[in-house]
Amino acid sequence: MARVRRRLEKLKLSTLYSFALCAKGSTEDHSKIGTAGFSRVVYVNDPDRHEEEGFRYPRNEVSTTKYSLVTFVPKSLFEQFRRVANFYFLVSGILTLTPLAPYSAVSALLPLSVVITATMLKEGVEDWRRKQQDIELNNRIVKVHRGNGSFEETKWKYIKIGDVIKVEKDNFFPADLILLSSNYPDGICYVETMNLDGETNLKIKQALEVTSDLQEDGDFTNLRQIIKCEDPNANLYSFVGTMDYKGMRHPLSPQQLLLRDSKLRNTDYIYGAVIFTGHDTKVMQNATEPPSKRSKIEKKMDYIIYLLLCSLLGIALLGSVFFGIWTKADLRNGELKRWYLRPDDSTVFYDPKRAPLASFCHLLTALMLYNYFIPISLYISIEMVKILQAVFINQDIDMYDEESDKPTHARTSNLNEELGQVDTILSDKTGTLTCNMMEFIKCSIAGTAYGQSVTEVEKAMALRKGVPLGDEIEAGGHKEKQIEESPHVKGFNLKDPRIMDGNWIHEPNKDVIRDFFRLLAICHTCIPEVDETDKVSYEAESPDEAAFVIAARELGFEFYKRTQTSIVIRERDPNQNVADYQYRKYELLNVLEFSSSRRRMSVIVKEPEPEGRILLFSKGADSVMFTRLAPDGRKFEEETKRHINEYSDSGLRTLVLAYRVLDEKEYENFAEKFRTAKISGSADRDEQIGEAADSIERDLILLGATAVEDKLQKGVCFL
Repeated sequence: MARVRRRLEKLKLSTLYSFALCAKGSTEDHSKIGTAGFSRVVYVNDPDRHEEEGFRYPRNEVSTTKYSLVTFVPKSLFEQFRRVANFYFLVSGILTLTPLAPYSAVSALLPLSVVITATMLKEGVEDWRRKQQDIELNNRIVKVHRGNGSFEETKWKYIKIGDVIKVEKDNFFPADLILLSSNYPDGICYVETMNLDGETNLKIKQALEVTSDLQEDGDFTNLRQIIKCEDPNANLYSFVGTMDYKGMRHPLSPQQLLLRDSKLRNTDYIYGAVIFTGHDTKVMQNATEPPSKRSKIEKKMDYIIYLLLCSLLGIALLGSVFFGIWTKADLRNGELKRWYLRPDDSTVFYDPKRAPLASFCHLLTALMLYNYFIPISLYISIEMVKILQAVFINQDIDMYDEESDKPTHARTSNLNEELGQVDTILSDKTGTLTCNMMEFIKCSIAGTAYGQSVTEVEKAMALRKGVPLGDEIEAGGHKEKQIEESPHVKGFNLKDPRIMDGNWIHEPNKDVIRDFFRLLAICHTCIPEVDETDKVSYEAESPDEAAFVIAARELGFEFYKRTQTSIVIRERDPNQNVADYQYRKYELLNVLEFSSSRRRMSVIVKEPEPEGRILLFSKGADSVMFTRLAPDGRKFEEETKRHINEYSDSGLRTLVLAYRVLDEKEYENFAEKFRTAKISGSADRDEQIGEAADSIERDLILLGATAVEDKLQKGVCFL
């Protein structure tokens, strides 16, 4: 941690993490802010003002329980009598209160009461456990600014909109916050969002430049800001808002948004302003009401009960019809045929003169008499089994994670029998079937394939075909002897003597190779970390990014330093046997970030003198990059496409690398359009930024393609 702090104290982080940092404050009107869907107003460091202004915001206390004290009995009873058998026994129990009953009402209602009570008790206990978890969550402690620069420990549930809070390392964010500053000079922080999206990679967030200097508790004594932003919604990856501070208006983006249930990592502390609380937070907006869960077996049991009920009704109906026929036959010519039964002295239930009514009454009696046909003990047995299963699950040592010290916790036992009932698995690849540990293994530069390492897929294919992998491996259309094994570097597994150890200088297209390596070292969002021995390591948002900069470093083009306005590359002189470095400082002009819709990212830099050219470096998917090449930039297109197909067949992840030279006037037009888009507070700000980027990412010159291997998880088979 100290090493990270020292590194950041020496530099100012690049502007690439925030749309706002490239622009000065704006006093322009923001078309959507204040309209429907964008009406939230937050008075930072003045939470009591919201009530004075007539705003009604929810408390930060959340509840995930299914019942309350008021709703428990009616909702639970409704749940119980959704079961066909329970409803049947209820009707049957009510009928036992009439003279039609062949037995006492107690014998019918008591078993039903036991079943209903036991099930309701189970539901109540499970919901009570959920309530305890909610209480534990709502009573967590965080530091909240209470004036005069002092922060007091406060329970999560008492946090209000507008509060300034201080979250420390390895703690969860208690609400949705706007990042104001952190212990790092540039206001960055690392966030783990595993609870939100399942991603284990740390996300980098950065405060606006105008607030990043709020480094101490006392700096918040007289802080006053007004944040206007979108209303609560469930979209985790978008945010539109503005901050009025010191007479200027600054745009806010998702880069400043810290979401509830995400965790602060690798950062000592952050300060943030609360904008959404409780059920208004994005994570709670994505949560649904606790559903009434019924397993497949329970639903199938209902169908079986329907079948049994039909059978029971058929038996009772058949008996009642014959009973009506025989009862009517008791009266012949005004005389009683079976006089010894004294039907003349009986009630209507056996009156031969009212045989149809007697038959109907017999039907009801028969339904009660035969109700053992549907076993009421079945449900109580199933409920007891579920309770015991939940106990065993909670105590199962095989379901205990020793590393995190977390046992399994069954929040509900309603779906125990669903465990293991899986017939289809839908899975993504990265991090699930693969290890999510990328290694730069091959590349295609200027139409020539480099890299002699063999991937796991190639090994499996060769094994299946019975082709031995000897000492010679085909690379670039000819066979090369494998080079001697060198110490393994995490993220880098390229082996090819033609370009390693500075030998690329002897290749026919050495200028293209040099630009290829420089692009790898410049076009990314990584943060360098330099230790006391001048060794550089990298913090990256994805392992792909880390693999690219590590590959550039191993091939002699080391990404060394980043400031807000520059990137420094340390290049090794390929003509020298000893390490002789040349430092090249590029002026960082713009970063056009990657998105799933764009499928590419670009960086615009200005070369150091004497060249002084403005360059756009771009990398992205082949499906979008080849369509953006200039007519005179397609020299190696066919060979590169063929290599990409070969890499894909080998299970490698590929990206296409290209660049272009911009003239100053063209860049100035783009920069103005890009700046205007970024300070826009409208809902379509991302679209405006995308359009600006699209206008400049054209007429590119192809350099080549990269191939990165993500090794398969242990146990994943090849088909």
